[in-house]
Amino acid sequence: MRVLALGSLVLALVAATPASAQLTRAMRDYSGARAPIRGDIRLPAPVNPTLGRSVSVSREVGAIREQIDAGREAGQLDRREARALRREGRRIEAASARYGRDGYSDAEIAMLRTRTEALRSATVAKRTQGLQGK
Repeated sequence: MRVLALGSLVLALVAATPASAQLTRAMRDYSGARAPIRGDIRLPAPVNPTLGRSVSVSREVGAIREQIDAGREAGQLDRREARALRREGRRIEAASARYGRDGYSDAEIAMLRTRTEALRSATVAKRTQGLQGK
């Protein structure tokens, strides 16, 4: 009985190995990576490759800075809050300039967009809190 169980186990392992190797190779070919990856399904490249790479961080941060200034003038933000928000905006712009020297990677674009959206959300939240306090 043990010999039969051991034989079927070996047969199952031998049969399963080619399928997993094919799956790994297919995933590697699809993603363009050399190392085997698991679960990384990437979107197809856009028709215009520069479209996904365009990052307008300074324009977005400039618009947020205008919101900060408007909140400061309206009394919704105190000086300390406005200064902290502006400082984060400068950090985002500095990171964008640093990353832009050699071209943006997908991770850098995602990080810049996330930080910009977080700054926008923090500005709106602090301005709203300032309205409630008045």
